[in-house]
Amino acid sequence: MLKAIREAISAALDYERTVPDKRKLGITGEAGEVLCCDLLGLRMCVDPRSQGFDAMDNDDKRVQIKSRRSESPGLPSDSGRVGSFSPHEFDYALLVLMTHDYQIAEIWRGDYRAIIDLIDRQKRRNPSILSFKQKAKCVWPPVKNRKTGN
Repeated sequence: MLKAIREAISAALDYERTVPDKRKLGITGEAGEVLCCDLLGLRMCVDPRSQGFDAMDNDDKRVQIKSRRSESPGLPSDSGRVGSFSPHEFDYALLVLMTHDYQIAEIWRGDYRAIIDLIDRQKRRNPSILSFKQKAKCVWPPVKNRKTGN
């Protein structure tokens, strides 16, 4: 699966370079899920739509994964939106922030209660990146590798 998503990413980037008007293949969600699961050792679900979560961790906790890719160099803007959350229960959510070339830059983890409180206030169940981060904890890169603002 990892090889296939890397090939899809390559094709998507080629497509964007050759097609005018910033058209995209729309693989950000799938790419984020596969790359995140590989990086964190999660087990992807076969049919996440029917279950309401995308992966399981080593403790059999249900994980809903949301991915955002930057439109330009750097990280996606904090004012951007996270994709809509399904109404199904999960144990925690991961927000995968990727660079323009689909490299994972950060992963944020929000526990179910904090995220539900946040999305219940959203008409479309899609909070801003900033509001998700305010309720979550950065889990990747590891603290020793993270750049600080100081």
